[in-house]
Amino acid sequence: MKVIFIQVGETDQAYLREGISIFEARIRHYIPLQVITIPERKGAVKKGVERLKESEGERILSNCNQGDYVILLDERGDQFGSREFATFMQKQMVAGLKRIIIISGGAYGVSRKVYERSDRMLSVSKMTFSHQMIRLIFFEQLYRAMAILKGDPYHHD
Repeated sequence: MKVIFIQVGETDQAYLREGISIFEARIRHYIPLQVITIPERKGAVKKGVERLKESEGERILSNCNQGDYVILLDERGDQFGSREFATFMQKQMVAGLKRIIIISGGAYGVSRKVYERSDRMLSVSKMTFSHQMIRLIFFEQLYRAMAILKGDPYHHD
């Protein structure tokens, strides 16, 4: 199974880029991981937030194939503890899925079509974080889940 993480816009803070890079490398020891960045269009919000989300949504969905299991990171999604998330990921892995798509939208969220295409919504917290910070938090949790599944000594109960 391959995990494809789709994000809108580059991560512009160096400390976030560094942390994300560390966890991406660690994750790749366990599972194939690809990160796709949908470029932000500067000034596009002036044409309206809904138009911006529709445009970003089309570009996001162009990377999703039929048969992909699509998870949208959204503050209204389901919340898991780390062990519960590991179990969830394990179930997806044994289900024979070829690709899991994780979507992290832009600063204004995602379009209705992205919500409709998603098989599951997942929240990393009830608190609100920037769309760039969520990337680091999610990658750490994905790494933690993989370490739990392999019995590696990263997670402590």
